[in-house]
Amino acid sequence: MALSHNETRSKLGTKREIRPGVWQIEVANGYREDGKRRRAYRTIHGNEIQADAAIVQLADEMGRCLSTGDSMTLNTYFWGYFSPMKHATTTNANANTYDSHYRAHIAPHFGNWDLNNIGNIEIQRWINDLPPQSAPNYVRTLRAILNQAHFDHMKIDAPMAEFRYKMPKGRRNTPLPVWGASEVTKALELLKGEQLYPLWLVMTGCGLSRSEALALDWEDISWDTVLMLEPKKKGKKRKRVKEHWVATLTVKGAYTSEDGMKAPKNDRRYRSVPMRPPFSDALRECMGTGPICQSRRHTKDGWKLSGKRLTPDYVPKRWKALFADGKPLESLPYVEIGRMRATYSTLMQRAGVDRTVINAMQGRTDNSPVLYTNYLNPHADTFEESASAMSALVG
Repeated sequence: MALSHNETRSKLGTKREIRPGVWQIEVANGYREDGKRRRAYRTIHGNEIQADAAIVQLADEMGRCLSTGDSMTLNTYFWGYFSPMKHATTTNANANTYDSHYRAHIAPHFGNWDLNNIGNIEIQRWINDLPPQSAPNYVRTLRAILNQAHFDHMKIDAPMAEFRYKMPKGRRNTPLPVWGASEVTKALELLKGEQLYPLWLVMTGCGLSRSEALALDWEDISWDTVLMLEPKKKGKKRKRVKEHWVATLTVKGAYTSEDGMKAPKNDRRYRSVPMRPPFSDALRECMGTGPICQSRRHTKDGWKLSGKRLTPDYVPKRWKALFADGKPLESLPYVEIGRMRATYSTLMQRAGVDRTVINAMQGRTDNSPVLYTNYLNPHADTFEESASAMSALVG
């Protein structure tokens, strides 16, 4: 094929000066899925030496990135590669979350973009328009997609691995509310006999997540007794010794609506967690067989436990109903059932337990930032105690 005017061909590609100081380069490397030669083009502003250097760079990109020379949109990559891979390698819950985030806020903006045209500037502009509170979730999803595309040689760079982005203004950075010691003490009595009582006890008394607590069977709990000194009462000369139950809960799985019974999130989640009075005494009074939290059926003698594990989607509705007028928890501030795990963390911190131990007992790494960012929410009484402790050192 004859070369056009001002066109020069080398082993790696072709360059043509289309006007002074502006070059069009072309590189061919490999074949597309349809069997045609894979070609890529670039326009270069500069001299001939810079055009030659750009040919070398483009040839290198085509060798490392399979989509260079083929137009692949983010939609094509996500639904053709990323989503099927996630559904095959992770839980349904995680894979469905990726799909949901992509449909809601990523596809409408970037779906029809060529993968290699998505850069850090365009990403920051997209982030600026996201809902402030949920923005980090969508950013994590896009980061996972683009990093995987780079790993799969479908995108030449990984812009979200190389830059730190600013989240939109208006995002709440403090953890959601938790209960303090006084609310937990009241709930120990108010919740007795309720369907969710055992679930609440293991979440608040052991720091289990809701999915871990729902997966727990009574057979996963071992029991022992211990003698403990009771607080001295007025008019009594001595403290009374009383026998209490103590328990050890073995976490072996999790139970969710999307995946059903599944393995824990990671190896650290396989653990044994101690439970002490008053939670263990209360849990012992509920002891039965099978799942610790069961669905119920109505009989002529009233409501009876069915022996079947309670459906996860039912838990938040049943929990919220307990705060209605005339219900057991109407006098307490409403806190989501999922925040009982955070209540445990906060009370453990108030008791002086080191964060490394709290993380280990809840199945996280010792330096995990999640404890501070998502769980701990100290009450004013904790701050008062801390201030008093410091004053005692000075005074």
